[in-house]
Amino acid sequence: MKKMILAAIVAVAVSLGVAVPALAATPSLEAAQPAPMITTQAVAGGWSVNAKTGTYVTKAQKKLFKKATAKLTGVTYTPVIVMAKQVVAGMNYAYFCKAETVTAKKTVSWKVVIVNKPATGKPSVLAINDFNYKKIKTLKNAPKSSKADGAWSNIKKAYKTKVLPEVARTAFKKAAKNYVGVSLTPLVLLSTQVVAGTNYRYLCSGVVPGSKTVNYYAVDVYNNLKGKAKITSCKPVKMSAYLAV
Repeated sequence: MKKMILAAIVAVAVSLGVAVPALAATPSLEAAQPAPMITTQAVAGGWSVNAKTGTYVTKAQKKLFKKATAKLTGVTYTPVIVMAKQVVAGMNYAYFCKAETVTAKKTVSWKVVIVNKPATGKPSVLAINDFNYKKIKTLKNAPKSSKADGAWSNIKKAYKTKVLPEVARTAFKKAAKNYVGVSLTPLVLLSTQVVAGTNYRYLCSGVVPGSKTVNYYAVDVYNNLKGKAKITSCKPVKMSAYLAV
């Protein structure tokens, strides 16, 4: 019935010499999907926290973290990496986490949560240390030992990149292609900054050629409007600054 009415209207319009606009085509269900986007949260200084990330922690590590943080309120902590371990009367674990406030207007930040797993008894949170991505504490030179601080040990081998947004992974790959001095693996996209192009800030694991020691690095990559990328800063993270208990 609707088609008959539409046809009649078109016929009348044509007889009166009125132009009839073309009908919009029905969108295809197989239309190309938009390019991957990075979910961010704007903050002061033009930088935005990467609010969407995956995780490298194992099921056992995640279970331990969940037990230890069960009574924490006001903030949701998502463990991304176990950065370091410390043998005590049991074991301490330093979890690098995304922290998201449980409020109407959510804020996202990064934290290092220290969890103790005792020889007997329940796990607990010993400390929650702020990891300010805008002012990451770094060293002039990478440590030659896997000891991070006070018997803490860094990871023994580099993680494989698996949770970066595709656009950030591509930018890093381009930038690192001709970079010398450190063999880097991007782990977490910490933040982005829109300029004449885009700045990306990553937390990476890295190994200096000739060494087997894995350290963490704060790495900045600039990707210009033509798609060319380069590493503009690469500094070893001062782990001792984030392992306080």
